[in-house]
Amino acid sequence: MLNSQIPIPEDNRILFFKRDREIFGFLSNYHEAPVAIDGEIWQSTEYYYQAQKSLDVEYRDAIRQATSANHAKGLGTDPNRSRKARQRSWFRSREDRIRPDWPQWKLRFMIRAVHAKFTQNPDLQQKLLATGDAQIVEDSTHDPFWGIGRDGGGSNWMGRVLMQIRFEILNSAPNPGEPLDVDRILELLQSNSANGIT
Repeated sequence: MLNSQIPIPEDNRILFFKRDREIFGFLSNYHEAPVAIDGEIWQSTEYYYQAQKSLDVEYRDAIRQATSANHAKGLGTDPNRSRKARQRSWFRSREDRIRPDWPQWKLRFMIRAVHAKFTQNPDLQQKLLATGDAQIVEDSTHDPFWGIGRDGGGSNWMGRVLMQIRFEILNSAPNPGEPLDVDRILELLQSNSANGIT
């Protein structure tokens, strides 16, 4: 049985950002696992995701040349977020180059990235499936959108995307030629969120 390969915490919750990082760090977008999307190969899902924030070729090249996933994230950070963000951000004095529709598209890009990661890297797919029905939580206190935020009441969109991709892999016949229906998955995630399902 797959679950015997990875010890699931007793509370059946995987908090992969902090508490359970040692075993479940592979769930992070920082985990180096190449993904090929739209004919381009990215070092990790974080590189791909950050690159989607702008169509500017110079920006995308800067993301490709980033020395780490953390560096790529820093380059893609909103420069208005903080002084530290301003210092790291490629968009400093280039704010007009951020996609104006980014808030509407970021979940779609993350779904594509996570799906590619776990369908193109069989070892990681097995580890994801080995999580069984455990709730996956990004226990990041500094990110209330992707994680749980300071008060623990954040949206946990990263965990939700991971669980939905796990469900999709478990419940679909492998068909590499079939395109991913991102809109259907997004609709399911948003519907589950509206109904209080995490």
